[in-house]
Amino acid sequence: MQQIDQLLREHELYHKKSAIISSLKNSIRMVKVGVDEKAIPIGSSKLGGLPDMPDEMEFPRYEKGYLWFIGQVNLKEAKPYDKDNLLPDSGILYLFYDAFEQPWGIEEDEGCFKVLYFDGDMTELKRREYPEESKDDYPLNAYKVLFHNMYTISEHPENLIFENEEEEENFWNFRQALIQPEDEEGNILPAHYMLGEPFNVQNDVFEELYDNEKEAVLLFQIDSDEEDLGVMWGDVGLLYFCIKKEELMRKQFDNVTFTLQCF
Repeated sequence: MQQIDQLLREHELYHKKSAIISSLKNSIRMVKVGVDEKAIPIGSSKLGGLPDMPDEMEFPRYEKGYLWFIGQVNLKEAKPYDKDNLLPDSGILYLFYDAFEQPWGIEEDEGCFKVLYFDGDMTELKRREYPEESKDDYPLNAYKVLFHNMYTISEHPENLIFENEEEEENFWNFRQALIQPEDEEGNILPAHYMLGEPFNVQNDVFEELYDNEKEAVLLFQIDSDEEDLGVMWGDVGLLYFCIKKEELMRKQFDNVTFTLQCF
């Protein structure tokens, strides 16, 4: 909580500490590590590059081509950081999306993304090339992924009341610094993470995707990352992959929902 205390003081919100602390949600930050993709072990967590899949798992298609591979998470690697015990203990989740056209995820865009799950023999995994070459399908820059615990918070915590506009603005700046911190050089770090509260940039993501937002779990949030991954979602936007808690418990990843939001 030392980081939270520091941020509360920096943004003149220490008098709201109790309400803010009670509104924090546990999340898992996905930290990129720059290495040659050949040095990333088969089946390890990564963003970009090529997927490590068994032969029988097919690249998902959308319209006239194949979806782009966004990343994979080895759940055995992420599980130690899952404080709320929401994720499966094992297996690999694969994220695919039409990163060329970048559909919003509305009803007309059905099929524009796919989350696949493999929980079999890891020796069956192979680093798979795209099924066919196309100017619109190429790997994102590859990064190994490590995991860290982090906190997130909603835009409008139920138990947090602001006394004036300045205090509310201080909270928004606090939330920004919490979820998208700056590195030592002052560059904003992309908010790639799992679980917790989405970093909404338009509507409330959970309310947009579900009638009962309290059932929703943020499975993945993938930020724009032009400098490293080489991709920008719309106008500095984010991808949100969500699932109902009960479906996550049953590993029903075919029921994942998706939306893209941008500024």
